[in-house]
Amino acid sequence: MSTTELFSGPFYEWLRRQEPLCVAEFFTKGSSAMLFQRDGRLYRLTRDGCGHNFLAWESMHGNQQVTRFLQDFGAVEPSDEGGCDEFCWLAEVEWLDELDRQSATIRRLAALLDELSEGDQVVMEPDLPALIKHCQAMAVLHPEFAPLLKSLAKAARSGADADVRIRNLMRRPSAGELVWIDPLFGASYLPDEQSLERLMSIRRSLGMIQTEH
Repeated sequence: MSTTELFSGPFYEWLRRQEPLCVAEFFTKGSSAMLFQRDGRLYRLTRDGCGHNFLAWESMHGNQQVTRFLQDFGAVEPSDEGGCDEFCWLAEVEWLDELDRQSATIRRLAALLDELSEGDQVVMEPDLPALIKHCQAMAVLHPEFAPLLKSLAKAARSGADADVRIRNLMRRPSAGELVWIDPLFGASYLPDEQSLERLMSIRRSLGMIQTEH
């Protein structure tokens, strides 16, 4: 578990003073997301808006192969690292278990994902149509992984780069399903007009504070 926080800067510091993160403790991080815990609840903050919104949509529509969003806060702060169209997104998510990498099933799945991505792990936009076809074919050949592969194909249709690494999978302890936690990589996403205006107001407010100091 990493002990170093992923994000930093005035917008992130402002967000850490707001609910629900004001008294939450940093838990761990991935390549584009951080997790916080508070009173037994888990919160996921990410700068990958496309991935966040894919997971939110699939969770809302009952897809059991993605991490369950218990509450979607949407875009909550301008990104300290990006330009005017980069934001960070927050959700309360379910608790999941790490995979047993020594399990024969998980080793077989890891090999399958490696085959799907031809060893590249992150499948870039020009190769997404081929990935979708491969997922559909592999779902027939490997029915035990079919729901997972079909969810990966759905993610690939978003147009963002697909991150098919085994580390982006966890297991739901209540029923044992394998769950995608971060199947997309490096894609921004614009919030709705009302949220965008609120975020721009935060940007202007913190900009004035920085200028005064």
